[in-house]
Amino acid sequence: MIKIIRLLPIALSLFLTVGCGKDSDNGSLKRIQNVYTTVPGSNSASVTHSYTSSVEEGKSVNVGFKTGGQIKRLTVNEGDYVKKGQIIGYLDDADYRLSVMQLEAQYNQMVSENARLDEMFKRNNVAPNDYEKAKAGLVQMKTQLEMTRNKLAYTKLEAPTSGYVVERFMEEGEMAGAGTPIYRIIDNSGLETTVALPPAIYSRRDEIVGCSGSSPVFGNKSFPLDIISFVPDADNNSLFRLRLKLPASMHGKLLPGMNLSVSLRFTNADSTDIHSLPSRSIFERNGKEYVWVINQSDSTLSAKEIKRTGICDGKNSYVSGLKGDETVVAVGVHHLSDGEKVKVVGDINMLDN
Repeated sequence: MIKIIRLLPIALSLFLTVGCGKDSDNGSLKRIQNVYTTVPGSNSASVTHSYTSSVEEGKSVNVGFKTGGQIKRLTVNEGDYVKKGQIIGYLDDADYRLSVMQLEAQYNQMVSENARLDEMFKRNNVAPNDYEKAKAGLVQMKTQLEMTRNKLAYTKLEAPTSGYVVERFMEEGEMAGAGTPIYRIIDNSGLETTVALPPAIYSRRDEIVGCSGSSPVFGNKSFPLDIISFVPDADNNSLFRLRLKLPASMHGKLLPGMNLSVSLRFTNADSTDIHSLPSRSIFERNGKEYVWVINQSDSTLSAKEIKRTGICDGKNSYVSGLKGDETVVAVGVHHLSDGEKVKVVGDINMLDN
């Protein structure tokens, strides 16, 4: 028992020296961090960048009567689906009908009078100036009649597009002015999505060779997307917007607000400096992003600035600023410092498997 107790300090001393190194400045022992590493992923013939977005309506429109009056009946409610041309509201049209009847009577009378004037003009019994005034008056009356008939037709509100009613602003019995919004309808015949691209990716927009989307609603099965446009003005985060159109096969299946994953596939001829790294290997310092690169000669660390150009999947990012032959610390990057000595214990794949 006495021998065992005497050996304990020696064993403890040996244990403490494992994973430690000698500090060259003061001769004291300094713990050496064990790290897992990775190497930048090489590019293939093409590279895919993925983004998270959501389904958006291609457009939404506020719908109102073209003329004013008292709302007599509204035929649809919020959430209802309407087809283009469907009657979705009525105004009280009594006064408009009376106006049409009055003008029709006046117009018919003027038509008869102009017919008599035609005969008199042929016999030179009407002065040319009076005849022309009568003809102009008939044209004016016809125009006024057509305008009043149009106003009568405008007392019926038609859906300008097919889609869903998302808002109903007014109720039956209220007075509505010409153009006052009654409904807001989203057009689901042109579903879209928008992704925000960093400048490095936006500058490569001409290299996009394919776009696709997927949604958990359909088991993340991929479907094609068509590019509508790039918005050239960057937002407050220095990101550029790309608008994409969903295929017609998704209409009625995907609705505005549903989550969507968008993948952009690029050619790779002029982008040899783009590499993939585990997202957890990247850390931020003073608003910039870095990775820890290990010096192979003395196993010390140095921070290497990179720029993240996109997300290639849930765990990895595409970055620029690396040569591709560096050994990069893959995990635990927030607890390291410049010039620190580390010990490589394995590749990150050992942890993931």
